[in-house]
Amino acid sequence: MIVDSQSIPAERRLKFRYALKLSVLFRSLSRSPFSAAGLAVNVSSSGALVVSEHLLSQHDIRVGSAVEMTFEWPALLDGKIPLQLFAAGQVVRRGTFEFAATFERYQFRTVRTSTLPRDRLRNGVVPWQA
Repeated sequence: MIVDSQSIPAERRLKFRYALKLSVLFRSLSRSPFSAAGLAVNVSSSGALVVSEHLLSQHDIRVGSAVEMTFEWPALLDGKIPLQLFAAGQVVRRGTFEFAATFERYQFRTVRTSTLPRDRLRNGVVPWQA
């Protein structure tokens, strides 16, 4: 079978995206601040695609607006300390329930275990939230 290279779309991203399902809290830093929860469905070292639990209006999340995101990380530090990935960036694309954002800066942060439900901490791994 001969495949025409013109018919195969080229990957435009420079960084590989990992298909994950991470709970995320996000907030827009635009003129009218907005915050909500969602699920990151893919993540790379330069950005993420986030699906919101709620409808996103043009006023909530705008292309070009600054956004902060806090992702629940699935693994525990030293097998016992929960982690979050905090990222700040810019919205580059949006849909009705989702948006894609770049990471301009990010860092891992530890979370107090008293803030997580006890059933979330099993065998050193935080289960996925779907």
